[in-house]
Amino acid sequence: MSQRHWKRRLLSAIAIATAAISSNAHAQDTSGLEPTVLLVVQQGEGALTEPGPSPTAPSKPAATESIVQPESDLAAPVVDESTYAAPSYASYGAPCNCCQGGCCTKKKKEAAMAKMKGAYQGVFYANDYSYLNDPCYDGPSFFGDSLKGMLNGTLDVGGEARVRYHSERNFRGLGPTGLGLTGNDDQFWLTRYRMFANWRLSENVRFYGEYLYADSGGETFNNRPIEENRGEAQNLFLEAKLTDNLSVRGGRQELLLGAQRLVSCLDWANTRRTFDGVRATYANKDGSIDAFYTHPVKRTFAYEDKWDSTNQDVQFFGAYMTRKDTWLGQWENYYLGLNNDVADFDYHTIGSRIVGKTDSNWMYEYEGGTQFGTNSDGTDHSAGFFTGGLGRQIALTKDWKPTVWFWYDYASGGDDSLRGGDGFDHLFPLAHKYNGFMDLFGRRNLHDINAQFITPFFGEKVKLLLWYHYFMLDEKTTPFDVVMNPYNTNNPAGDRELGHEIDVLFQIALNPRNSALIGYSHFNSGKYYSTTAGVPDVDADFFYFQYQMRF
Repeated sequence: MSQRHWKRRLLSAIAIATAAISSNAHAQDTSGLEPTVLLVVQQGEGALTEPGPSPTAPSKPAATESIVQPESDLAAPVVDESTYAAPSYASYGAPCNCCQGGCCTKKKKEAAMAKMKGAYQGVFYANDYSYLNDPCYDGPSFFGDSLKGMLNGTLDVGGEARVRYHSERNFRGLGPTGLGLTGNDDQFWLTRYRMFANWRLSENVRFYGEYLYADSGGETFNNRPIEENRGEAQNLFLEAKLTDNLSVRGGRQELLLGAQRLVSCLDWANTRRTFDGVRATYANKDGSIDAFYTHPVKRTFAYEDKWDSTNQDVQFFGAYMTRKDTWLGQWENYYLGLNNDVADFDYHTIGSRIVGKTDSNWMYEYEGGTQFGTNSDGTDHSAGFFTGGLGRQIALTKDWKPTVWFWYDYASGGDDSLRGGDGFDHLFPLAHKYNGFMDLFGRRNLHDINAQFITPFFGEKVKLLLWYHYFMLDEKTTPFDVVMNPYNTNNPAGDRELGHEIDVLFQIALNPRNSALIGYSHFNSGKYYSTTAGVPDVDADFFYFQYQMRF
């Protein structure tokens, strides 16, 4: 049996075992576990976020929850509840006579303050401004608060402005056939603006629209496709609550599922990813399940005079289930299908994810799956991926408690062909979050052994992240970039060692609506680059600064 097929069978066995264990999880004792605070890197979002109900939700948040995970700033601790409370459709609430009588306890005030800090979610259609109508909220006011709850509490308007500076050495532009080390240097600015309107037409129906404008300037080389889009309908949908537990949404909508390894709106990019289609969500206090059928929106280049169109040749569909309190922690199972009529392939991915925390403060996460289908050349496709992480907050002193994580990421390799062999296809991920901030490698034909160190830095408003990666090829063919293009198909690989990356990032929370990032990354090329013909044998550096405001 070949090494590649042995790995496939192992991944399949793991997935089957996980499903068997978890099927009885709700009947187990959960006293030894609690929801985890998973310290991973997310894209350039706001301050720490707790998933919360819509500003107009009735007092049944569990009955309206979906499975979309919030995003936070890079290096921010993320409360890893892969659910958010789906918006409901009542107006801002009635007065609280009890609170006028002095019953706003410290706990209630802290809860209102936490809602304020977590008002902005990874997808803006899940934002929660209910704290503005909470009599127990006595925190600060922000620019844009007056735009919430207009038209008798039925209309919320807001947005985001973001600017980021890049200095890239030896990896700007396109490599021989894809992104990678190029030997080119460049410096440039990226700007992005988002505006949204959430209008509750009735108790059970709402309309949501979001506009995005993304631009770049100062570059020497051509910008990447994900850096410019001068005017776009990012979200544009109607959503209806059919019952207390079931809602249906149709139109243009962003997708953000689980930990974003396979499905993400790609916030790090200047242009965010989005889809056209329909989605149904059923949720109760124990968990939720989503089913969707969509087409990706074309993002090939910036259109200046029309909206981006639907790619009818590609179908993306699936189901995603989350159960909150199993004896292993939070448990997710999913099926994701991808068909491409032009390239003539179909891939089907079955996976699961478990995340939790023990009584002794050990944190853990597992995600893995198997992928099957048909390649463009008519051959069978058999692939898989696996991620495992173990972390803990360490009390070095009374006031200094850094967090350490150790991770292993694997994604199967195959031949050099993009749609051939048994290389894993990572679908529509947030690759930037996991396999290095320089975005040199996608989740295919890859081993990534990595470790994180996260700590407050001169106070709680600044966090420091140190992240080390050691990259290797799974098969001795070619690395693939973050959009699944092979890096070098013309020459055989001389060695499997790709190299080392170190990421240093400071996240600065100026306040809950304004944040900044300062980061530096260095890639030290490995033996693959020194022994393989046709690729530059150079190291690379990446420095960036970002400022973001939400309103």
